[in-house]
Amino acid sequence: KENLVPGYPSVREKEHLQETFGCHVGKEAAQQILQQENSLVGKESEISVMFVDVRNFTDHSSKHTPQEVVAALNVFFTKAVEIIEDHDGMVNKFLGDGFMALFGIGDDQGNHAARAVDAGLAMLECLKGACDELEQAGWCDFRIGIGLNTGPAIIGSIGSPKRQEYTAIGDTVNVAARVEALTKSLGHYFIITEATRKHLPEEMPLVPLPPQKVKGKTYHLKVFAFAASVLDESEVGEPAS
Repeated sequence: KENLVPGYPSVREKEHLQETFGCHVGKEAAQQILQQENSLVGKESEISVMFVDVRNFTDHSSKHTPQEVVAALNVFFTKAVEIIEDHDGMVNKFLGDGFMALFGIGDDQGNHAARAVDAGLAMLECLKGACDELEQAGWCDFRIGIGLNTGPAIIGSIGSPKRQEYTAIGDTVNVAARVEALTKSLGHYFIITEATRKHLPEEMPLVPLPPQKVKGKTYHLKVFAFAASVLDESEVGEPAS
């Protein structure tokens, strides 16, 4: 029944608010935030963090209208969000021409590294099938880079009492961002860290890359790319810087 008490939202209004809220922060994030009762709290959990970045964004933006750029991005983001959520992940935030996704958030914590890998491979495969849609949107050579890392992070609502954001912070997140940046210089679409590799089946065909120096680390980071038997990069073009 409708709530008829003056000053209080009706059941229908509450449902609409939650649905709209979920569209802006993600359904899983909305659920976690509501469970926290709007308090500034965070807890440490082991998760897998993925960063995705669109290649040649600056160059493409300089040659197309903002409307055309947004139209193409929305084609990709629509497909990407569906894939991430189908693999029990959460797109935590959009970063202009990319996004950060979290795996291992919520009740189902198991096997998040493998699910994140499957999601990344599914996104690359999806781009092959979305060529016509992206070409119609004016971006026929649409490419992405994906970086993935696994480890502990602080997850929860962070900010001030007046303005909060549900997100993950910590070294695991920072390294994931650095690894995504390596896809440009190393010439691979999808790179994972050794920390993620340890959570995957031994038989998964991964190629060790030369250890990389990344910002904020005193040691060289061990990273891996997928073998051609898993990811046929010849079908999706060469990674662009």
